[in-house]
Amino acid sequence: MPHSTKGVIAGLLATIVLSVAMLLQSAMGIAPQVDIIGLIDRLGSIGRGGAWADHFIVGTILWGALFAGLDFVTPRAPHWLKGLIFGAGAWLAMMLVFMPVVGAGLFGTNLGIAAPAVTLVLHLIYGAALGIAFSFVDTWAPVESGTGMPKA
Repeated sequence: MPHSTKGVIAGLLATIVLSVAMLLQSAMGIAPQVDIIGLIDRLGSIGRGGAWADHFIVGTILWGALFAGLDFVTPRAPHWLKGLIFGAGAWLAMMLVFMPVVGAGLFGTNLGIAAPAVTLVLHLIYGAALGIAFSFVDTWAPVESGTGMPKA
């Protein structure tokens, strides 16, 4: 199985985990102003259903494939650790690009002091889930090191 396909599968699984964490955050009333789906909707005025679809597209295809590329070119390290580092990088991109674009300010500070912390925790959950899921998929369908070809 190609590395990128593994990344997309892991990205889907990690996005499901992240989505559950986001729903729990909302249900528990933790930083209700940090509504990522609402912010995505604000960006494109696509409604909550469309915003959820965008959330899954980005988490599954974009971040999943990028993680697979990162995994392929980085030295051996546990996938969970690579996932945490990747999640922190995705969080930083969100804080520096997405949040200002949707009017939430740099690091989401217009949403309150909890916004950077809550979104960091969510991204670390996503990253850890991404790395762990990738490890499982990689074990299930290994690739020969350096070739990208399935092991015989």
